[in-house]
Amino acid sequence: MLIEAAGKTCSTLFGNLRDRLKGVMDRRNELQRLDQREIEVIARELNLSRTELLALILKPSGSLQSLSRRLSHAGLAEDDLDASHGDVLRDLRRVCSQCSSKARCARDLNRDRQATPAKYCPNEQTLRALADDVQRCAPPVLPGPATRN
Repeated sequence: MLIEAAGKTCSTLFGNLRDRLKGVMDRRNELQRLDQREIEVIARELNLSRTELLALILKPSGSLQSLSRRLSHAGLAEDDLDASHGDVLRDLRRVCSQCSSKARCARDLNRDRQATPAKYCPNEQTLRALADDVQRCAPPVLPGPATRN
């Protein structure tokens, strides 16, 4: 029974590693099909350096899922943020993709731990400032009509 469970865990681990490696290789192959001029144009359109773009492309995409969850925990809608502060959202994504604490962040989010990001998240101050800005700009909640008992 224990050996069977260990075998399943091992196959899941190797399957996840295989999938991640395949994703990196697919992105790398797609990148190699572009010439240097095309890479420079894409980087400029995204307001990134060529080096930042290459790092962003070759890193696993799990960081963007973590960022989406962090935004949700902060009470921020990603689509609204993209419309109102698109440049800030792009910067959040760039910083998140290059963060060295991705595994810790994912663990915290999987455990619904929201209290610790300030210790390690380079985006935490920006997320708090955006959440404060949203709260300041939100219309006041008016009390409903009084009900009679």
